[in-house]
Amino acid sequence: MSDSQPAAPPTESACRAEIERLHDRFVAWFTATADEDSFADIADALASDFEMVTPDGNRVGREAVLDSIRAQYGRDDPGTFDIEIRNVDLRHATDDHATVRYEEWQETGGETRSDETTAGETTGRVSTVLFSVDSSATGDLLWVDVHETWLE
Repeated sequence: MSDSQPAAPPTESACRAEIERLHDRFVAWFTATADEDSFADIADALASDFEMVTPDGNRVGREAVLDSIRAQYGRDDPGTFDIEIRNVDLRHATDDHATVRYEEWQETGGETRSDETTAGETTGRVSTVLFSVDSSATGDLLWVDVHETWLE
């Protein structure tokens, strides 16, 4: 594709791949299965003006989000925390942006031993993300805004 042609809007599969990629990084970070240098990969995914609305309705800016994530390195033992992404739905896409809704299911506190598996707590949220198309971002998508709402 030449520089004079406009970029194509992001596809649902590209958006799903980015959502899953970043959440896999969260799991690796929270379980300390990634080294501490990998934090840059999480930080680089968020736009400089990134903001999120938590499931409790709090607005949180990029630096506060990153400070919270950074402080939680290794909070969970490997195998006791996981995130599953479900029902990814590309709601709207242009050459510059995409709006995507998905479900994020987190399981915490479960433990697997050689003789048994204990169930942990499962929480779900529906999330809507606004991506900006940015060729310098991993996967060409930069996280601009996220809004999360609890699911029962």
